[in-house]
Amino acid sequence: MQVFKLFMKVLKKNIFTSMIYIIVFIAISIPMAKSASTEKTFKDTSLKIVVFDEDGTDASRALAGFIGKKHKLKTLENDKDTIMQALYFQSVDYVLTINEGYGEKLLSDDTSALFSTYHMHDSYATVMVSQLLDTYVSAVRAYSAGGAELTDACEMASDAVLQQAEVTIARSKGSENFSESTAAHFRYLSYILVSVIINALCPVLLKLNKKEFRFRTNCSCIKPTSYTVQLFTGSAVFIGALWLALMVVSVVQNGGMFSGIAWYAVLNTFIYTIICTAISLLICSFDPSDNVVNLLTQIIGLGSSFLCGVFIPQSMLGSGVLAAAKFLPAYWYVKVVEMLSGAEVFDGSKLAVYLLIEAGFAAALLMMSLVVNRIRYTSAAIKLPTLRKEAQQ
Repeated sequence: MQVFKLFMKVLKKNIFTSMIYIIVFIAISIPMAKSASTEKTFKDTSLKIVVFDEDGTDASRALAGFIGKKHKLKTLENDKDTIMQALYFQSVDYVLTINEGYGEKLLSDDTSALFSTYHMHDSYATVMVSQLLDTYVSAVRAYSAGGAELTDACEMASDAVLQQAEVTIARSKGSENFSESTAAHFRYLSYILVSVIINALCPVLLKLNKKEFRFRTNCSCIKPTSYTVQLFTGSAVFIGALWLALMVVSVVQNGGMFSGIAWYAVLNTFIYTIICTAISLLICSFDPSDNVVNLLTQIIGLGSSFLCGVFIPQSMLGSGVLAAAKFLPAYWYVKVVEMLSGAEVFDGSKLAVYLLIEAGFAAALLMMSLVVNRIRYTSAAIKLPTLRKEAQQ
């Protein structure tokens, strides 16, 4: 097992870079996944509002009571300097003055001077309160036009505007076992897999597959078959250990062992790990330098992540980008994750097709690396006798 031991020694020298990727992934992906799990629904913000009632009618008092049901009412001295100071230090968000004659003008044609307001600048608070007042005034006028008394119209308008609809977010069948945070975690995992495997595996294979080393090995007592088996065993041990370590991190992030359709994500990750290994083998077939390997890692990892929906959701990508991304395995990896998360209706047959396409990528990349290796070493074997003959002459 000399080749296997040598593989592990060389891998030990290059594992530091891989550990950095994994540590950074754990430090960044978990908070990002947690932020992705927050429910994306609108929630009203309660503002601190001061109301000055200069009208003193039932209608104006009804308006002040209506605002108090939705926001926090604050008391403040009716002085411009005091108001500006309170707004500057954000002890209040909005100051509303109900102008004199509000009750009379409310049902007239001219409703432009019902209120006076103070606020620091145009912000969501300004827009929110302005829309709330416009909606309330429109509702009061509508109920009054329908024959209701002004007092009753104000009460009915308050109930109508404050009424909230109950919203339920529907998810596809089975996706309850695959939360948004877990989906985000598995999406980011594709970038880590390709980066770690290429950065750690390529330098080892490049050193062990150098022509001088291979020719010396072929001249030794180690059979070519044994050499290949030991090299494959070393690669399999490293890839398997990396995959298992990342799955342990995924279980911790998930808050427990996977269940239901979440196991498809584990299978999806395993297939994508084989794809990343095949990409590494293909890169090594061309015998690039270490700088080229690092450059290719960034191009493949970041490029496929941005194009295929790892960092940017596929729903936000253009049709042209998605059409090009279909030729990359990361696109189909993300498609599986999106289906499991409920972004796409779960369909077992479609899921199987996505996984088979990924397996096809892995097989094609492995075949390409074998063909390139065969061509390289065959050409090297042909050139060697020629060089010997020239040396003899």
